Amino acid sequence: MTVHPAAKTWALPPERDPIDPPLARTNLRALASRPGRFEHHLTVVARQGVGQIEVIAASEPLFFAHQNISDEYVLPLPTGDALVDAMPLRTFLTDPETNEDAARLRHRIGDLILHPYGWAHWPGRLRPPFEPPAFPPGMGRRSGLSMVFCASAPAAPADDRPAGVTEGREADAKPYRDDAPPLMIRELGREAPGRLGAVGDVTFELAAPPFAPPNGGWVVVVDSEAPEAFAGDLVRIPPGASWDPPIERALLMSSPSAAPEPPPNVWTDVAPAPFERTEAQPLPQTVGALEICGLSDAGAELRLGDRTAVVPRYWLARMLFRIALHTAVDDARRLERPRPCFGYVETYGGFFYDDRDGAFRLGLRGADATVEIAPDALVDTLARLYSAVAPEGHTEHLE
Repeated sequence: MTVHPAAKTWALPPERDPIDPPLARTNLRALASRPGRFEHHLTVVARQGVGQIEVIAASEPLFFAHQNISDEYVLPLPTGDALVDAMPLRTFLTDPETNEDAARLRHRIGDLILHPYGWAHWPGRLRPPFEPPAFPPGMGRRSGLSMVFCASAPAAPADDRPAGVTEGREADAKPYRDDAPPLMIRELGREAPGRLGAVGDVTFELAAPPFAPPNGGWVVVVDSEAPEAFAGDLVRIPPGASWDPPIERALLMSSPSAAPEPPPNVWTDVAPAPFERTEAQPLPQTVGALEICGLSDAGAELRLGDRTAVVPRYWLARMLFRIALHTAVDDARRLERPRPCFGYVETYGGFFYDDRDGAFRLGLRGADATVEIAPDALVDTLARLYSAVAPEGHTEHLE
């Protein structure tokens, strides 16, 4: 198959016959390695009740802190590229009110970690001057792969939310203060089968075959080289069906109240760009009281009320594009449900986007007001700002 240049070193599944009905199967590595896919796109690949599974590919650090609408359970998946799979990872958990780090997680491929509800998480945060990564000549980009189990609608966690750290990994989960968030690093290769996460009444567990949840469910194969169950396989099991692959265990999403939804369109179609970049827009650019009032080679100067901030142009453009990618309202064009909620995201310099209450807002940390954008104007507004701040030659199709 033709693959994205940044995924050309991945081990992809062999040619296989379709899985026997009524089961349905795709492969997360294959979906995330398709040409035309975007980095840091939280692509929803499975839904059941309020629960959903997302897949993300990335060759760059995440460029914003994210406060999600539920607990998020994140698993970096193996790609089959030994260099990528050996990369150490670090995630900071941040107090969204003060913007101060409250804890740090050191993790790696095969570690399931918790991004707890109510806290912001920021994987791979850069230090000033926030320069994009440089790749040695001839090496090119190499992408990592992750999956996320979370909610599709606001869902506060239950009192008995799973947490904890696999024995021997305690030093990798470091709180910075007494009221730090709950910390979780579960090394799946050493964990016993059992419940790992939950949103609403949808659970996420490590389970052994045969997989036969009474109301149906979704199975994710974490590590296997067997054609019957290759690493990254995602299998839909409808109510009354079962799957018994030749593996020891896998991840299972299920619910006592809802059956798994049909496979989404992203199994067959790569999501298109929410907008195309136009020629550079003149300054100043305004959205209500928010103003982009100056540019340098590296930074865009933003002003809101008495607050002024300089935001790195490269990462600001990346974030504006992804807000549109995750929140565009045309369901037929976006291949997603209308008005999905992205939550709260904040990039370097304090520029943020917030849609947790159903409105679309932009703002600057420390300003005493935000700017609300009408739903039918959101994508066009983001496109206009993007075309003003994106550096010359900037592209979202990273190779």
